[in-house]
Amino acid sequence: MLPLLLALPVACDGSSPAAPPDRPSAEAPAASPEAEKKYLEALELEAAGRHEEARLAAEQAIAAGAGRDAKLLAAKLAILRDDLDEATRLLEPLASDAGDALVLYNLGLVAQKRGKYNDARSRYLAALKADPSYNPARFNLAVLTWEAGVKDEAQHHARKFIDAVPADDPNAAKLQQLMGGVPPAPASPGAQP
Repeated sequence: MLPLLLALPVACDGSSPAAPPDRPSAEAPAASPEAEKKYLEALELEAAGRHEEARLAAEQAIAAGAGRDAKLLAAKLAILRDDLDEATRLLEPLASDAGDALVLYNLGLVAQKRGKYNDARSRYLAALKADPSYNPARFNLAVLTWEAGVKDEAQHHARKFIDAVPADDPNAAKLQQLMGGVPPAPASPGAQP
């Protein structure tokens, strides 16, 4: 059985609430107008499902000097086509900022797709340390630990995910189905029934 992975973002356009803001480095020059144009073109193509054309536009954006977001988009497209080496090549330089939940999440996703449990788990946990509300990492951590047989930890992450998302979130239902239900969080000590 293939692992159930959250196909949530490696969103780079800022429209996703899970996407952190751009983190330009003090030394990084602003992207050229051509780089920005190619990046926006790549985003539009990706949104339209035209992944090969989006990949080419993202590569052109990166070559023209586009930064983090273009590299994240290119990594997303590499993950979608199972080119995990290319995704890693694009993501690793961005991982020097241990506070970038999106980069850490995507590295966890690559490790999970490769079947590297410890690496995937540590990357997802690092993403959650960087941003405790980053639910895609929480979802995949629940799935990863469940499939590895670490049921208590999986239930913990599933509960935290379910508690954090709207009641009608389809991914909450996916976790409930995968785990045969997720028990409610235990009452805090001293709480009255």
